[in-house]
Amino acid sequence: MASINSTLAPMFYRRKVILGGILLSCSMICVLMTILFLYVSNAANKRVEEIRKDYRDVAARRDARVDLLTDQVRKLQHKLDAIPERTADQTVNKVKEVVIESEPSAGKMNRRP
Repeated sequence: MASINSTLAPMFYRRKVILGGILLSCSMICVLMTILFLYVSNAANKRVEEIRKDYRDVAARRDARVDLLTDQVRKLQHKLDAIPERTADQTVNKVKEVVIESEPSAGKMNRRP
């Protein structure tokens, strides 16, 4: 019969237990790192959403301001467009008045000589 060396059997079990412990601790580290990554990623996503919300609010205020300024510019442009027409009308009216006033006096001057 073959004899089994009994001193080697406990050494194999000890190596297997140590190797199993090392692999178990490595897998636990991987699990912890995954949980930590998910937590940090979730926190970062929340922060990104907050930043996007802030930028949306800023953009909404800017758009409201632009709309207000656009309305003001439109009103001023309308006023500016109306000013030359009124000025031209006033000038025409004054010229007509001067022409009407000068016609009778011009007629009188022509009769005297």
